[in-house]
Amino acid sequence: MNGCMRILIPSDVFPPDGKGGAAWSTHALARALLARGHDVTAIVPRLGGQGMERGEALGVPAVRVGYNAPRIPFVQNYFRHERLWGPLAQAIVAEAQHGPRPDVIHAQHVQAVPAAVLAGRALGVPVAATVRDHWPWDYFATGLHGDRVPHPRASAASLATDLAARLGPLRGALAAPAIPYMLAHLRRRAGFLAAADAVVACSGYIARRLRGVVPAGRLHVIPHMVDIAANNAIAAAPPEARWSGALLLFAGKLEPNKGAGLLPAIFQELARLAPQAPPFTLAIAGDGALRGRLEGELRALGVAATFLAWASHDEVLRLMARCDLLLFPSAWGEPLSRVLLEASALGAPILAMPTGGTPDIVRDGETGALAATPGAFAARLAALLADPGQRRRLGANARGAARDHFAVDALTPRYEALYRALSGPA
Repeated sequence: MNGCMRILIPSDVFPPDGKGGAAWSTHALARALLARGHDVTAIVPRLGGQGMERGEALGVPAVRVGYNAPRIPFVQNYFRHERLWGPLAQAIVAEAQHGPRPDVIHAQHVQAVPAAVLAGRALGVPVAATVRDHWPWDYFATGLHGDRVPHPRASAASLATDLAARLGPLRGALAAPAIPYMLAHLRRRAGFLAAADAVVACSGYIARRLRGVVPAGRLHVIPHMVDIAANNAIAAAPPEARWSGALLLFAGKLEPNKGAGLLPAIFQELARLAPQAPPFTLAIAGDGALRGRLEGELRALGVAATFLAWASHDEVLRLMARCDLLLFPSAWGEPLSRVLLEASALGAPILAMPTGGTPDIVRDGETGALAATPGAFAARLAALLADPGQRRRLGANARGAARDHFAVDALTPRYEALYRALSGPA
């Protein structure tokens, strides 16, 4: 195509093998730009490596930049960030000089943004930065105090209690001398982000959280994209997993913020509300700290649950395409879940909690169902289990909405327009 651009994409969550939704979203963007004829290179810091190594990552040209960090709390963070930003910026500059002058540098995550801003200044190249979680205002990037309770922004007092909640009273007290560094680190993160020429928020929720951090004129809301055709091709094959009855699917980390810990309460309430509910299998595609507890509590409740650990991305897509209901009781300020985007695009009926950016994807009663508490979630689950027609309607609506709002063809031109606006006339 005419007007092709050279775009460098520094990202600390790439390639997506074994990583979460942010990595898949970055990969989808890179592949979409390549398909449109642009020159795209991912620049990826790699813990434990040395120097720069050119290659490919799942079809995307990539440069891996090695670095080391000791496994000492807070010291490791310093080596992964402040100590890395300069060398990573130098690597971006070196890659920029390896070919035609880049039109834009589009940083994708917390490690990459400061380095991209430094490199952009050195090169005179505009920088865009995408925010996909809570890293500009929360040291731990979850936006959850103690990894459980949403909180607005970090302060010395909140970090003191946060550390105690995460580490225990003794270890939290021992970690308290790191609080000045943590606050200074957050200020540095936010300062670099505010210096980017454009900031892309993945949802209206994240855009609202960025007010006061990023100048309003530099803030753009562009959601993650889904390659619907590619996912449909993958999902056409049958999954390896087997089940009986209706298939209820949970896909995600088994951690408190993803709502995995709410599953026993939900199914306990479901048994009370609908003792004659149709038979089902709960498939849990994910792993984490709560797995052992979940296995015991669900077994005690008599729930037919199968734990798939970290099933491959392809296997999860195949399960999404065939599930009777995808359960998403996420308890944190969900930025914009890739699980929900991919499930919607495959026509999966969705029952979710309305946290964070989830209502950007799931419109209650139209493209899915929303319920804010475990009790309400169980009630909606009972109603949907009893109504296959409603599930089919919600899934079909979700598929249509994904095609209109989250497909590659719908979103790639928006990124191209942003890049051209930043780089100015050719």
